[in-house]
Amino acid sequence: MDENAQHWLHLMSAPIAALNGASFTAAEYYEGEDKADLERGWGISSREQLLDALGMADNGHALELAEAYWQFERSLPEHWQRRLEALSPRERIKYDYAARTFPDCGPGGTRAWDLARMSFLLRNGVKKALITRDESLWLHLRLAMRARHYYNHWDSYIAGYLVGKALWNVSECSDEQLHAELQRQGSEHWNRCIALNLRLGAEQWFVDVPWDMPLPEFERPESLEEDCWS
Repeated sequence: MDENAQHWLHLMSAPIAALNGASFTAAEYYEGEDKADLERGWGISSREQLLDALGMADNGHALELAEAYWQFERSLPEHWQRRLEALSPRERIKYDYAARTFPDCGPGGTRAWDLARMSFLLRNGVKKALITRDESLWLHLRLAMRARHYYNHWDSYIAGYLVGKALWNVSECSDEQLHAELQRQGSEHWNRCIALNLRLGAEQWFVDVPWDMPLPEFERPESLEEDCWS
């Protein structure tokens, strides 16, 4: 696989790299000293645990609003309003959030929040020698298939990550606090840091490595377990 294609795959975790001061495109996420503690942050200390975690690409936090984005895209305004009125107050706030963010992230909604984090895990798995580079690239290709199904541009993918992160940030809020805290997420310090660092450090990468560039397939590495997520 050529270097640009590898860069495309590793850019899937660019928002997290922007937050952590890591490389946007290196196979090992952190170049030089390893600063990631997967065991404390994720409960991951083995290859098996890392590969098991990849299931979150399909069954992660994005499922919380997947139905909301799906329904909003297909509903006439009057039908959408009736749907909101039938929901609990908390669900109504979240569905309204999906409607407000749909123009930015599209029908993919917050899927990028999960996909980017799985890319982050794979790159750190290479750094910690839990998986090989070829295994990481092949699994990244499986993530890329999903990303390109849900999004049509780097902008909508990055928006999906930020929208998902914002929702996760307020997940512990009470029903009474939820709406106001969601409204504040655009000015939240770390969200602003991600957006700024992406603009300063990764903007040219997104130009040089366009969303629709070819990503060549290659055979699944024999070293990957047969029941591994893909």
